Amino acid sequence: MKKNIFKGTVIVFFIFTLFAFVTGCTTITGSSSSGPALSTQQGSVAMAKILKFEDVPVPAGFRLLDNESFIFQNDQMRVGLLKYSGMPDANKVVEFYKEQMPMYTWDLINVIEYGQKVMNFERLEQTCIITIQPKTTRTVITIAVAPKSNSAITEEKVRKYKELKFQKNT
Repeated sequence: MKKNIFKGTVIVFFIFTLFAFVTGCTTITGSSSSGPALSTQQGSVAMAKILKFEDVPVPAGFRLLDNESFIFQNDQMRVGLLKYSGMPDANKVVEFYKEQMPMYTWDLINVIEYGQKVMNFERLEQTCIITIQPKTTRTVITIAVAPKSNSAITEEKVRKYKELKFQKNT
């Protein structure tokens, strides 16, 4: 009797897991989503429903890796490093960000692709670096947002350094 209950439980668990996997995959390739989607020949990557930075989209099918992520934000600045893991192809993720980031007023500066893909974006006072790492069974996205260095402060420091150096030489 215990053997039949165990077999039944295993079968129900297997069916439930299979159902969850199949329905979960439809959000990756399906055309209906809550946000804009990137259309490709092999499907689309839609935007995830929960965003940690409201102005940096995350493709659907990615989950936040809480233990590898942090955000600090106050009235003057925000800094954060968010890591996500998911199944979509890394090249589709690159295309997703090329299409979506300008919609959030981010300007693409460059893309470096060699194994992992590094995308640099900026706006008036912030930078965003998105690293896309294809792994064997998944893709990992790292989103780093930080303020730009203030060039006026840097120029001021250089000017003061030159003045101090001049004073020492005289």
